[in-house]
Amino acid sequence: MDFIKSEYESKNDEKHIYLNDLKNIVMNSNSYLEGNCFYHHTTLNEFPELYSKQLNLFWCGKQAVENICEIGFNAGHSTMLLLLGRNNTPLNFTVFDIGQHVYTKPTYEYIKSKFTHVNFEYVEGDSTITMPEWINNHEELMYKYDVVHVDGGHGEHCISNDMKNTDLLVKKNGIVIIDDTDSEVINKYVDLYISNGNYIELDLLKTYGYPHRIIKKIK
Repeated sequence: MDFIKSEYESKNDEKHIYLNDLKNIVMNSNSYLEGNCFYHHTTLNEFPELYSKQLNLFWCGKQAVENICEIGFNAGHSTMLLLLGRNNTPLNFTVFDIGQHVYTKPTYEYIKSKFTHVNFEYVEGDSTITMPEWINNHEELMYKYDVVHVDGGHGEHCISNDMKNTDLLVKKNGIVIIDDTDSEVINKYVDLYISNGNYIELDLLKTYGYPHRIIKKIK
């Protein structure tokens, strides 16, 4: 991953512009920032231990060819990382977010304005309801997603449905990033999808703080 680290570091100036702008949007919303891949939960204090997580997301974004999906946009930090290392070739980016934070829509519009080559779609609401509805209306996109980032609710009902719907979107050889695997419930579902023989775990950088796991669909 040394070459990825070097490439990521080469994007520092661009990245810090985005981070500063996103920070200002969050601060102007007068809301606490939910946990993300740069800061401690409910703060804007940098969390250096999340660096390996940033590198993994940066690498995963570069693997996408046509379609990325993110379940849980929050303030757009992971979306920014998934797009940061890519060239300006056309890409579809589908976002499912519950819409509970005041800053989410403004940060989404900001990210959308900065990555104009990306065709964004934002679907607001409970992902356990909105994803099946969306999939039913977009059957032509089933099994067409290169990368899906699962970063939604932590309860069993939510993660079980998010994983089931993700499996309907991700294509063979596609990548699924599952966040917050320090949660026993979430981690259990990652193990389940690996044990069924349809996914393998990728050996990327170990993540700390708010860990994630990354799996690849092989069937």
